[in-house]
Amino acid sequence: MRVICHIGHHKTGTTTLQAFLSQNFAALIKAGTLYPWTESEGAALALSQTLHPAGWSRPLLPINFREAHNALAFRMLADTLPKWKVPPYHRMLPHSRQMLLSVRNQINTLAPSTVVLCSEVMSHFGLVAPEQITRLRDEAFPDAKDIRLWCTLRRPDEQLVSWHGQQVRFGQSPPPLSDVERGLKLDSLHVDYRGVIEPWLQRLGGATPVLRPYRETLAEGGSVEDFLRHSGATVPRGLASAPTLNISRKPGIVLLLRQANAALPAPLAQELADWLDGKGANLTLASTSDVEFLGPDARHRLAERFRPIHDWLSEVTGRPAFFTDLDRMTACNPMSEDAALRQLLDQLRPSFTDDIRSPQIRDFLKGLRHAA
Repeated sequence: MRVICHIGHHKTGTTTLQAFLSQNFAALIKAGTLYPWTESEGAALALSQTLHPAGWSRPLLPINFREAHNALAFRMLADTLPKWKVPPYHRMLPHSRQMLLSVRNQINTLAPSTVVLCSEVMSHFGLVAPEQITRLRDEAFPDAKDIRLWCTLRRPDEQLVSWHGQQVRFGQSPPPLSDVERGLKLDSLHVDYRGVIEPWLQRLGGATPVLRPYRETLAEGGSVEDFLRHSGATVPRGLASAPTLNISRKPGIVLLLRQANAALPAPLAQELADWLDGKGANLTLASTSDVEFLGPDARHRLAERFRPIHDWLSEVTGRPAFFTDLDRMTACNPMSEDAALRQLLDQLRPSFTDDIRSPQIRDFLKGLRHAA
């Protein structure tokens, strides 16, 4: 039996892959590939999918089944570390002991040729709770001899910018990445890839690293296509496709919402975010590759911090250079944050925003336009 521990990384298509694996649970297990559920809602959905495959079609499954191993990872962390809490969107989870036992029972009963655990939340284990890696192995798949550690990695400057946008999506207002004292977190899992990966290799004992540069994943067609091509899992034909999820916003929208999250009550900031997401197709905005979030000082510090980490990645994977475009990390993009925000605000004229119901949101946008 092969166990694939796919630990993300964040913002590399993991959510889409999870949706694909859960959407095709029944077809995959019949072919010998198990994407295990971890709690009772997932068990019911898996059974329904298996019993009624012809009439069973849901474009987006409940999150406890779709992202079952994120739920497991959050519960494992919350059960052992006081500062960790299970997010409210993962509701009614049992204790992590029961969740791990559910995974182990499915493995023992179904005897799959491949087990896929897929969770970007597990990428936190190496830096904050490495003992949970050992616990996962011992309680879920103690007899596995063929273990693959899968992690898809973006160049860290791109990763930091993408994660900055994700923080804004979560309703936060993080300091600018160009603020090297408050905004640039060089010891985080978004930079310290060795700290993320090495504890897994040490504690899984002989696990084969499958480390993928994100650009190669994109070249394969995305996270699902890349996984199907390189995982070695048995996959039948005719599987249902999954929607692309967690799509990054354009920089101008991220910058506006970063301010909205600080200035507006959370429900109004979310209302504005939803409105902007709906209007996106009607806006002409610079792309992430055009807008500079870090600045030269932050880029220089990031390059210095990451150079030995990159050497380690290259050595582990046997590549001359894990990121072949690493030199781009110190090159600034042409457009400033202020210019990207002005580009958006210039298009948010009163005639364009007249369908916004909230006077407070309209006043907020008016104030930003005047300040710009």
